[in-house]
Amino acid sequence: MSRIVPLFQGLWVTFRHLFRRRFTIQYPEERRELPKRARWLLNLQRHPDGKERCVGCMLCAAICPTEAIFIIAEENDPDQPVSHGERYARVWDYDTGRCIFCGFCVEACPEEALIMTPIFELARDSRRKMILHKEDITVPPSTPPRHTWLGFYRELPEEELPVMEPYQKHLRYEAYLRGIPHPDHGEARKIEFLEGEHAQHLREKTS
Repeated sequence: MSRIVPLFQGLWVTFRHLFRRRFTIQYPEERRELPKRARWLLNLQRHPDGKERCVGCMLCAAICPTEAIFIIAEENDPDQPVSHGERYARVWDYDTGRCIFCGFCVEACPEEALIMTPIFELARDSRRKMILHKEDITVPPSTPPRHTWLGFYRELPEEELPVMEPYQKHLRYEAYLRGIPHPDHGEARKIEFLEGEHAQHLREKTS
C-alpha cells in the first residue's frame, strides 16, 4: 500500500494538467522574454573612442571562485595603444564551462570593462569550444558602453548616471605617451599621433 499511494499521487498530477491549455514554446523559433536581470555570458566593453576598457589588472581573474578567467597582460605600445591604461590584456580567456555566473568579476572590475549579457545559449559539442577568447566576447568598436550593473543587481535607469570614463591617472599616463604637455612636468615627449575630437578632449582633461 505504501508503494501504491505515491504512484496515484503522481498520476493525479498528470491528470490535473491533462486538460489545461498547452504553453509549450517551439524553441528556437519561439523564445520567451527573459527577465530584465538575466545575466549570463560576459562581454568586454570599449570606451567611446574604441579603445578597450580592460587594462589587464587581473582583479576579475583573482576573484573568480571557479578560475574561469585567464589573463596575460602586456604594456601598451605608445604608437598603437590598445587601452587607456599602462597595460592591456593580450590574452583574455573565458571558460564558460567553469563559469557559475556569480557576477563577482563584474563587481571587482575597476574599469567597468565587464558586463553580463542575457545570452544564455552556451552549449557546445566539445569542452574545448566552451573556452572563449578575447576576440569572441569583445564588443565591436561602435558599440556604446553600458553600465556594468545594468541587468545585474541595481534598478537605476540607464540615463541615471554616465558610464565611467578613464581614471585621471590613466589619462595622465596616456598624455605622457602622446607628448601632451603637463603644467607640472615641463616639456612633453615629442610623440604626436593622436588626432581628432578625442585628442582635444584628452588635452582638456589633463590640463
